[in-house]
Amino acid sequence: MLYAILCPFVKLFFNLYGRPKIHNRTALKSKGKVIYVSNHVKMTDPVWIAAIVWRCIHFMAKSTLFSSKLMITLFRSMLAFPVNQRTADTKSIRHACSLLEKGKAFGVFPEGHRCATERDMDAFDRGCAFIALRADAPIVPLYIVHHDRRFGQRLKVAVGDPIYPGEVKARCPGKKPVDAVNAAITDAMNTLRDIAEAM
Repeated sequence: MLYAILCPFVKLFFNLYGRPKIHNRTALKSKGKVIYVSNHVKMTDPVWIAAIVWRCIHFMAKSTLFSSKLMITLFRSMLAFPVNQRTADTKSIRHACSLLEKGKAFGVFPEGHRCATERDMDAFDRGCAFIALRADAPIVPLYIVHHDRRFGQRLKVAVGDPIYPGEVKARCPGKKPVDAVNAAITDAMNTLRDIAEAM
């Protein structure tokens, strides 16, 4: 598998190149099912996450990226699978839940696309919250701050403590579970943004 072959080299290169400064690094360590969520500004964001997390991560990617047999082969060999953002893609949701039920790590960008600026995040799609609730999987939020590599700036990553959807649901009995979990993710990401920018 391409991912397994390239992963050690990618981790080494990106850690030497970006010299990531990570807040709360221990929260990245996980066993069993887990969902890593992150803001999304650069095309390389999935690679950065793969570089700083020791586990293999299955990423959900927009279906338009799987535009040819070559791209399908490439992305699937890197453990990515497509999601149709224009519809309620039940097939992709089932696949994500199946991965989590097998104890795998799953990565997703809840904005659904790259954001125009680092500071402003777009509204989060509720799909991540739905999957977390359905699979009863903890969510580990990350906020990445990029800098122009030409100026030798280090990559900054703030990592939040796991969000347990069952606990969020229990704390908000009068609120729809999906909305409550999505709000918890949003609040965590806003907090991590401030932490990362201050690092």
